[in-house]
Amino acid sequence: MSHERMLRRADLRVAEGAAKVTDTFRLHYHLMPPAHWMNDPNGLVYFQGYYHVFYQHHPYGPQWGPMHWGHARTKDFITWEHLPMALAPSEDYDAGGCFSGSAVEKDGVLHLFYTGVREEGGKLIQVQCLATSRDGIRFRKDHRNPLITNFPPEGSVDFRDPKVWQHGGKWYMALGSGNDGRGKVLLYRSNDLSQWDYMGVAAKSDGTQGTIWECPDLFPLGDKHVLLVSPMGTEPRRVLYAVGEMDYEVGKFQAETWGELDKGPDFYAPQTFFGTDRRIMLAWMQSWEGEIPSQKHNWAGALTLPRELMLDSARRLQIRPLPELKRLRADLAFASDLVLQGETRILPSCSLQERGLEAVLRVDLAGTSAAQFGIAFGEGIRVGVAKGDWRVYLDTTRASRGHRGRYSCKLSSGQEKLEIRIFLDRSSVELFGAGEAACLTARVYPSSPELVPQVFARGGVLKASLELWSLSKRG
Repeated sequence: MSHERMLRRADLRVAEGAAKVTDTFRLHYHLMPPAHWMNDPNGLVYFQGYYHVFYQHHPYGPQWGPMHWGHARTKDFITWEHLPMALAPSEDYDAGGCFSGSAVEKDGVLHLFYTGVREEGGKLIQVQCLATSRDGIRFRKDHRNPLITNFPPEGSVDFRDPKVWQHGGKWYMALGSGNDGRGKVLLYRSNDLSQWDYMGVAAKSDGTQGTIWECPDLFPLGDKHVLLVSPMGTEPRRVLYAVGEMDYEVGKFQAETWGELDKGPDFYAPQTFFGTDRRIMLAWMQSWEGEIPSQKHNWAGALTLPRELMLDSARRLQIRPLPELKRLRADLAFASDLVLQGETRILPSCSLQERGLEAVLRVDLAGTSAAQFGIAFGEGIRVGVAKGDWRVYLDTTRASRGHRGRYSCKLSSGQEKLEIRIFLDRSSVELFGAGEAACLTARVYPSSPELVPQVFARGGVLKASLELWSLSKRG
């Protein structure tokens, strides 16, 4: 069957599936598929006035299956337009699926690079492929595919997820792989986006950072470069980043510092793009290991809120929700200065049935002596700060469904004011604090959308202000 016919059939099945989707746990302001399965964001690119986001998509059911590329675009990260399917597994070299990849623009043409997969002798063979488009909607696979057919000796059959970018008039491609129990980033270079020359191993695990590195992303940020990798073979699963220097002549990335990109349980396969003036990141807001109750309602998977990446004066990675997201704020449900001492303050109830919620807690640290303080939102969602070790935590141990655990990240010490922003959607929570990559993301599936927020303080005085905003996507 031709690629065009397969795309039309996939679009039809998604439309049929969308008619059967129920709104239980559907998100209000996150990008998610109209129906069926979604995982990794792919091909994040700014093209012809839009931010384009492609994603791994199984259009025939809410479970993982032969991968296609779904497609959406936006101008403001608030309103998303779903577009026709971009890629389907239609050729011998990608008959098993069109795996993750990236996108670049050259001479007015949008180029999608992806990993084609086929089964041979009981093994998955992975090759690197190209599809192009002039309108950013209809894509044609390159007749020279696959562009890269064999993995180098330093790699393995796990050889995927091309991330392509330009530097100094040359094009570079980072590929995830690994062997001998160590994840690796393999680097290629090209003059024309079609003929690729292998340069070598750009970066590799120290032996504790996973056996295979998926979804590599390598990009300049400030006066440094940043590497993102999603390792396989770690427990628990985590996403790593490194800040360092990139030597393009020899094809080596030298890491100076390592960290974990998000400390929550439902964050994987992030990818960034440079829009017009900043580095923006999205990730898959789900996990392979966790329960996914929405599958019973004919859909699965979503992407995180878009986040801006930057380096502070000490070259530490800082992550914050895009400023545009304040446009989601529809009504101020609660706003007050608070002084608590060893007590709990019950706030007006709110519902996640029709809208999301953003909580902004600003703490006056000079006037606060409490050892612990924070906000509990009811069934399985509790956010707190422990001043002793200066960490913010997300506690979902009492959640009825989803990941149950206690997750935390380090905050920056020495602040006069502390601000924590918490975004709640119908089945997700994302927390942002002031610290190096201080983010926590989790999917939580409350049996009831009704929330009764409570502010608490233990072991002293809490002096703070709190805002609760209802969030509504416009358009």
